[in-house]
Amino acid sequence: MTKKVLSVILSVCLLFGVFACFASAAAIPTIDTEIPVKVRICPGKTINIDAPEITGNVYAQGWEIKYEGGDWIPYDGEPLDKEENGASIRYFAANAVGGYAYSNEALLVVDHNPIGDYKYSGTDHWRDCAECDGQAEKGAHTTLGEDAKKADNVCKVCGQRRTAQYNGLLAFWEWIMMLIGALIG
Repeated sequence: MTKKVLSVILSVCLLFGVFACFASAAAIPTIDTEIPVKVRICPGKTINIDAPEITGNVYAQGWEIKYEGGDWIPYDGEPLDKEENGASIRYFAANAVGGYAYSNEALLVVDHNPIGDYKYSGTDHWRDCAECDGQAEKGAHTTLGEDAKKADNVCKVCGQRRTAQYNGLLAFWEWIMMLIGALIG
């Protein structure tokens, strides 16, 4: 008789334990939508991409950021700059009893999103940013330190064709001699 009572008590405890596991697992939040593998944010902007869909009882949620070799820390909503480039971000959700769910990790790219053809000035070239009013891929022309007197100076990045440049009295004299040579020859 004692064995039967003990067996019934153990069975009830086992069933209660299994039920408690399923009940607590049901309360753990789950993240249904994955975020992109790479997230581009313009410098000076904040993370404003849509949060993934979450099911379950959610106590806290938000973005987390991890710098190279560091730990995951909550994102504080401050504007990002180039120093954060290459960090990882993920979304988290937590329930009140310590169950956590995380989205996939994404690479954070803090840079402008270039669109359209290159624009250029006398010394620089750039492309407009699709997200803001900034300039993407801005840089100096690749021919700027090379032979300035070469007749066909073309930037290797944007394709801007530049004419020969002459500076100073000696350069002016060389230019005059080149014109005379062109008129005679």
